Amino acid sequence: GGGRALAELRYYQRDAVLATYRHLCEKKTNPCIEITVGGGKSWVAAQIMSDTVKDWGGRVILLCHVKELLQQDLEKLNILSPDVKTGMYSAGFGKYDTAAPAIVAGIQSVYSKAEMFGHRDICIVDEAHMIQPNDEGMYGTFVEGLRKVNPNIRFIGMTATPYRLKGGLICQPQNLFNEISYSIGLKELIDKGFLSKLSAKSGR
Repeated sequence: GGGRALAELRYYQRDAVLATYRHLCEKKTNPCIEITVGGGKSWVAAQIMSDTVKDWGGRVILLCHVKELLQQDLEKLNILSPDVKTGMYSAGFGKYDTAAPAIVAGIQSVYSKAEMFGHRDICIVDEAHMIQPNDEGMYGTFVEGLRKVNPNIRFIGMTATPYRLKGGLICQPQNLFNEISYSIGLKELIDKGFLSKLSAKSGR
């Protein structure tokens, strides 16, 4: 089950997953995971999606505004847990799956269609810094729709930066995401040998 897959993650990816579960158990607020560029946050998302379906019998949806990242997140999940039924909803890819227990979705394609995805226990937002403060826009609409179906749904953010593009911290009491549950920066990944100084500079 989850234990075997968890062992395949890098130590800090495992720590991020476990710290986030602890947060969800102990607090009512929504956590955000901060992993620097190149740190493999797709693996963390994949592990959480896998655990939600396999270990808890739950249903999960991951949102993102970048279609390449959607594909990456889905690929990692399929590698990590090939037995989890997955789907994608993205006009950019011409895929419109709403039924699978684990779905990755392009926010532009789904924002007004939350009800179509039925009951979801966890919603992951990849690139969470894209959500504007008190977002009335696409994310806000979708979040509201998910909460109508399941008022107890929990949200997990993922980002490489804790700041929004238009200034201000992502995590605030009044925002969708309230606290950083785990954070690892570039310097630590370089020091520990996960990224070379060169690859860090190239922005990969």
